[in-house]
Amino acid sequence: MMMKAAKIRWIVIAVLAAAMAGCATSGINKGDINLITSSEEVAMGQEFAAEIETQFEVYDDPQLTVYVQSVGGRVAEVSHRNDIEYHFAVIRSDEMNAFALPGGYIYIYTGLMKALDNEAQLAAVLAHEVGHVTARHSTERLTAMYGAQIAVSLLLGDNPAEYKVLIANIFSTTGFLAYSRANEFEADRLGTSYTSLAGYDPEGMAELLGKFIDMESREPSKLEEWLSTHPPTRDRIGKVDVLAASLPMAGVGERNAARYAEMKKRLP
Repeated sequence: MMMKAAKIRWIVIAVLAAAMAGCATSGINKGDINLITSSEEVAMGQEFAAEIETQFEVYDDPQLTVYVQSVGGRVAEVSHRNDIEYHFAVIRSDEMNAFALPGGYIYIYTGLMKALDNEAQLAAVLAHEVGHVTARHSTERLTAMYGAQIAVSLLLGDNPAEYKVLIANIFSTTGFLAYSRANEFEADRLGTSYTSLAGYDPEGMAELLGKFIDMESREPSKLEEWLSTHPPTRDRIGKVDVLAASLPMAGVGERNAARYAEMKKRLP
């Protein structure tokens, strides 16, 4: 005898609810619902990264890439998440932006690098993005946006075609990189702490945010994407200032302005 449709629907809902309860984020966001495992996240990040690099120009300067990877590696090493390999790359664009894909694929724009004054500020940018990765903000957002659909595709072992759609609107106000205000504040907090733990002056984070304040008034077009997905910058600076002042490397950590100035010469 066939089950009634209503009964089947309730069984499916119960199975998905059980799956969601068993797939909460571990670590710093323990308890937040996330249907995507760490290994699945890395595989997803690899696919997204391959697609991103067909749509953006990755700046091909091996020495600069190694430098950014070394600074990013320092902050990633002291982060809460060491079960993945982090990848850092530079995108050639005049916009002031940076972003992290699932699984530890992190990109910074040449326009933002040109605006920075020292390595501590660069470390702050990369640490903020590492914070998004360690808190698993992207896959939590994907779960919230496409929960049941992703659950079914994962259970069936499919590779959903929606990946292409997600790439197409990756920076839109509804895309999965459009984090909540709470996510951005958390990435600031984690990034500031990681900057200090890596031996850099954590005041570099507030200095970085100050750059955005200046640019908002002078050339807002360069910040169009960034402003659409971030909370008010002055609110962020206030929180970062308080945290940075309490950290051991405040005012005494590495800044490496001269080394950074040399690297800036390699920018297009």
